[in-house]
Amino acid sequence: MPRSKGKAQKGSALKLGGGLAKQVKPQDGQTMDFRTAAAMPEFTAIDPLAHAGGKRVATNTGMKTTFASESSLNVARRINNASIPLGQDVEDDAAVTEELSLAKFDTSREARRFMPRRPDWSFEISSGRLHHRETEMFKNWMADVQKSILDRGGYPPAYETNLQVWRQLWRVLERCHVAVVVLDARHPLLHLPPALVHHVRRTLKKPLVLVLNKLDAVEPATAAQWAAALQAGVPGVNGVVGHSKEDVHQAAFRPLTMGRDALIELCHKVHLEHTAEMEAAAAQKQQPTPAPVPMPEGTCDDMQDFMPAATFAGARSGYVFRVGDEGLGYYKDQVQRSRKSEVPKTRNATAAAAVPNSASAGDGILVPDGSIMLGLVGHPNVGKSSLINSIMGEKVVSVKATPGHTKTLQTLRLDEKTCLCDSPGVVFPRLEVSREAQIIGMLVPLAQVREPFSAIRWVMEHATKPLPELLGLKAVNMKRVRELHECGVDCLRLDLIEAEAESDLVPWSAMLLCAQLASQRGFMQGGRPDVMKAGTEILERVLQGRVPYSVLPPSEKDLPSRPAPTSAADASEESDWQACDDEGFESEESEDSVGDKDLLELFGKEAKGPGRGSISSTRRFRRKQKAAELAGEADPARTLRDYAGRLKEIEQGVNKSVARHTWDALIIC
Repeated sequence: MPRSKGKAQKGSALKLGGGLAKQVKPQDGQTMDFRTAAAMPEFTAIDPLAHAGGKRVATNTGMKTTFASESSLNVARRINNASIPLGQDVEDDAAVTEELSLAKFDTSREARRFMPRRPDWSFEISSGRLHHRETEMFKNWMADVQKSILDRGGYPPAYETNLQVWRQLWRVLERCHVAVVVLDARHPLLHLPPALVHHVRRTLKKPLVLVLNKLDAVEPATAAQWAAALQAGVPGVNGVVGHSKEDVHQAAFRPLTMGRDALIELCHKVHLEHTAEMEAAAAQKQQPTPAPVPMPEGTCDDMQDFMPAATFAGARSGYVFRVGDEGLGYYKDQVQRSRKSEVPKTRNATAAAAVPNSASAGDGILVPDGSIMLGLVGHPNVGKSSLINSIMGEKVVSVKATPGHTKTLQTLRLDEKTCLCDSPGVVFPRLEVSREAQIIGMLVPLAQVREPFSAIRWVMEHATKPLPELLGLKAVNMKRVRELHECGVDCLRLDLIEAEAESDLVPWSAMLLCAQLASQRGFMQGGRPDVMKAGTEILERVLQGRVPYSVLPPSEKDLPSRPAPTSAADASEESDWQACDDEGFESEESEDSVGDKDLLELFGKEAKGPGRGSISSTRRFRRKQKAAELAGEADPARTLRDYAGRLKEIEQGVNKSVARHTWDALIIC
């Protein structure tokens, strides 16, 4: 392990957390417990909270996955716990030991606070106003999430803090008719955020289909049990389909259906059922569903207050597409009508820039008639892009085992009836998920992992085959442990084991596993095994699929009863949640009011003439201008804009020789 900067200390560099106390005393004199202190983020000069808004439009440089910094105190404490033998409880007040289960899978209104909701918008508002609304909402949401993490205490989970990435997810869910959530079959509950299920089913009221991907990495019986458990235990799931990039025996996974055709058939089926339910609900309210055609221009009094719609069918003048008291559909934009005189008109290109990858304001983002859009969403590295390539039958999107490789949404047309929309992976904040589980689930880039030992311990507890056997490591006795201690590697807590004789075998720990692998592979640094390099290699094997692991599904008796469908009261409370106004927004100057101003004049500087300001450029400009005046083609605006700024400097005597030549040039012209 590399030594820390500064003065070298005697002993092992791994004894970073040996003297950590359970009480942390801040500067103001108050004392807090370590669990509360561990949840506090470590702010830096480039903290994401400082620039969470990003730019208005999506850029590749601005679409990088961003996580909050992790405290060095937390890292040191987990390194200190790496020597605890496997099978012993880790006495860490800040550790998250809760196991994910369907019985605790909460999709109620409490789950919605862990996904930012997009503010109301339409193509009529300017891009600056929309950017302001989204930025203010996102900052408030991040503050609420951080407060929830502090209230819970413990090591904070990793979650996406880049607004640009969340914007792509919003737009994919708005475009699609059916939301397809891709899950890793090795740990499905880790990759199924309750906030996403709540947003799709209760906020947007759209069908939800789950895809168990990477079936070649799990046993067929385990995959079939997980499919049945998710179908029965997660509210709002319309169906579960399996998929594998590698060739597998499909009959072994029955009754789980697999493959491209099964997914497309299920999505079309649930879309037809959902459309029929929406039409029946609209018929009960005795409100006819309008055809998806552009609305004729008229006064505000002639417009209907609400028009139901099963999905977003393009922008309509004077309406906002959202969830309100009447359900999902188009609502009259009362706020926009009242502020219409205050908001300057912008060109269609400026309005369309508020929603990247959209069509013009006239046709919105419609798909061909009779077709449906499938939006593939989920965590990073669950195989969304690989699934699209498999469905398309060729490589149409790039694939890489790095979280955040897919930058923006990508729309593809499969056939005349089906369109696909790929989205970048988004990591949701979840209080019940440990950070080591996120690392193994490939949600956190390996380059950002500051200590691999806690994640390796998680793999040792969930591997289908003992990890030392997979790595080809020999058993370790007490003599070897003492040798490692003498060279400065605290690989095992001797007070927690029963071995006493030199030849007695000892249980494995995460640190001992890394030390033994480093010794056998020759990873040495400073005369001792390089445990950090060995731990990184183990994680690379796990991420490459060379170390099989899986989380067992719940039994039938442990499955919770299926919750009741969403009530009308729940839908009405969704309308004003996370509402955001335009307080603090300063409208930009429209292009009509700018007029014929120089660029320097727009920034409050004194206007200057064209060219580099030299004598030769001044003479060239005057000759061209005089020739244009004789031909009757002179630009009046440029003719009237003289060299007032430069002549003023000349009159002040900045450079007398330049002044003399400049006046001679003006007289000649």
